[in-house]
Amino acid sequence: MAAHRGTPCNFDVGDFVLWSRVDQRLTSNKLLEQWVGPFQIVRTRPHSFVIKHLVTAREFEVHGTRLKYYADKDFNVTADILEFTTQQGILLGVNAIKEHRYNAVLKRWELLVSWCGLQDVEDSWESLASMLKDVPAKVTEYVQDPADSELLHQLE
Repeated sequence: MAAHRGTPCNFDVGDFVLWSRVDQRLTSNKLLEQWVGPFQIVRTRPHSFVIKHLVTAREFEVHGTRLKYYADKDFNVTADILEFTTQQGILLGVNAIKEHRYNAVLKRWELLVSWCGLQDVEDSWESLASMLKDVPAKVTEYVQDPADSELLHQLE
């Protein structure tokens, strides 16, 4: 097998990069690639880098070809940069489901979701249907706890 003679990635720990991600939420069969970030390089590995999300501090291992240089380690992360980063559609993990309610205006059941790496003030009401699709085990676990027969009936 011939060796590939590409250009090695040259990022240093502390550098800020953009990450090329494929958006799987599209309804068509097409994949849309987007640059999101910035993220900070926290570790280097032989063929990849570990990057950290600026808001959630969640770490991801990413191949160097999926990264683009953004700024060096002296970059000043301002409140505006953090706000921009939170609005990019990064998928967050569900820490816990705290409450539920029926939204009469939207005619749907909703769950109050606590997100991994975010503060309590950032908890949000999400539809039962979308949460059941995204994190079925968490929803099923929550529905068993409160013994709310009406909510339990929604899963059947």
